[in-house]
Amino acid sequence: MTTVREPLSGQRSSGKTPTVESVMFVDQILKCFTVDTPVLSGTQIARLLGVPKARVHRFLISLEQVGYLQRVPGSERYSLGMHLYELGMLAVNGASYLERISVRAQELAKLYGYTTVVGVLMDNEYVAVRTFMPARSLGLAIHAGFRNPAHATAQGRVSLAFLPEDKLNVYLHTTELRALTPKTLTDPDKLRAELNIIRQQLFAVACDQTALGATAIAAPVFGVQDQVIATISFVWFTAELVSRGEELGAVLRDIGLQVSAELGFRLPSEWQAFRS
Repeated sequence: MTTVREPLSGQRSSGKTPTVESVMFVDQILKCFTVDTPVLSGTQIARLLGVPKARVHRFLISLEQVGYLQRVPGSERYSLGMHLYELGMLAVNGASYLERISVRAQELAKLYGYTTVVGVLMDNEYVAVRTFMPARSLGLAIHAGFRNPAHATAQGRVSLAFLPEDKLNVYLHTTELRALTPKTLTDPDKLRAELNIIRQQLFAVACDQTALGATAIAAPVFGVQDQVIATISFVWFTAELVSRGEELGAVLRDIGLQVSAELGFRLPSEWQAFRS
């Protein structure tokens, strides 16, 4: 049986490179922390991962030492550390295309009065990267780092719609299309039909899919390699937003194609009509 060494406690493999198993285990630990469970004990993490508490404890100590985790004072519970935030901001700021999209998103939030979000597809989930709230006192807030299953969001569906067919097939055969509300689309065939519509109109509308009373409208931004690299979206209360789906979808689509062109994406001939 192969012994898995743990580089975070100072051990390294003979090739001076941390073992892949240990790196993956760190990733699994960090992913235990979510918006709903931002603070966890070693016992809780061990239970979530199905591993001995002692193994988790060794990693928690090292992750705290490097600043990836921080201990809640006076307890044995942990939350994500500020060093992760610093690294995350470096990653976001290093992606200059996100800055281009964010400028447009901020303008749209002011112009239309809806929460506007820039996001990406990550690990089969939609992740909000930048959010802009309108000036209204009553609004629908989405914080940066907010995640939801891709199939249940307008933003995630936009990204799924333009995946290569083989990758989409893998997603549909390996991902649980769980319901977040009674209205969440969970049928694979119906989801495929929805993705076909999105490919034709270049925007998606999702009503009451992740939370009852909330609607999102999203459009893609393409990179130079003809893949969706981000989405731009409106998020607001269903009662106000749903009747404007076609109108606002076209607005977001136009902004998305403009930014895509600026990034070097060559607009297919069949999409030229969208720019007229």
